[in-house]
Amino acid sequence: MIRSPLGLRLNPGRPIREQIREAATLGAKGVVFDAVGDLAPERLSETGRRDLRQLLRSVELSLIAVSLPTRRPFDTTDQLEDRLRRAEGAFTMSFELGARLVLARMGELPPEADAPRRETWISSLRELSRRADHRGIRFTVETGTEPGTALRPILDGLDTIGVAASIDPASLLVRGFDPVETTRALGPWVAHAYLNDAASAGTNVTVARSRGDGFPPGALDWEEYLGGFEEINYRGFVTVWPDPAYEPAPRFLAIADRLKRL
Repeated sequence: MIRSPLGLRLNPGRPIREQIREAATLGAKGVVFDAVGDLAPERLSETGRRDLRQLLRSVELSLIAVSLPTRRPFDTTDQLEDRLRRAEGAFTMSFELGARLVLARMGELPPEADAPRRETWISSLRELSRRADHRGIRFTVETGTEPGTALRPILDGLDTIGVAASIDPASLLVRGFDPVETTRALGPWVAHAYLNDAASAGTNVTVARSRGDGFPPGALDWEEYLGGFEEINYRGFVTVWPDPAYEPAPRFLAIADRLKRL
């Protein structure tokens, strides 16, 4: 059913080079990593970036995206410029490593009743998108804090190609939003998607572990979810995001096998 290549999100707590080789062995076509620790833009030197590019090429893996951790939402002007500069460093690093997406969580879109915070959030997204476009990158908003129907008008109103959306079904399910409807609503803005469920976001973990395959029953209608990508003609990567408490191989292989049977 799905024609998209399968990726793997790496664990920031484990050595990156070891995980890249493991991802290639598992059959992944690309990886996502967090811009933290030794992979933070201010710490990964020019030599380090060159070595990382060479390693990815040697195992025939794409760098799908760089994930930018955000400790604070973008709905306040307090230290905002510092956060924008940090994001810009991730844009530059991502481009140099061969990725064209930087994933990040903006924080919840403030309601219309809270006009000042909402305007700061939207203005921040517009500025991030502008700076990303300048660096040849798309700033990719991770879904989960609001449904696609709420985010779509914001993206439409930015009038820039430097912005995109990433579908995170686990986070959407946790908040009670439908991942399929969000996918349909965001349509052409979708540039990345995860293959995970509510267990991956820290819920229903007991049920998932008791089955032994990482799939809590009923958490996500996989066939309908993947069908949503067919509806919007999405052909980008779908990325497995394993629970960091477990080895990624069983999770990745279980998902790959499940996709073959759909």
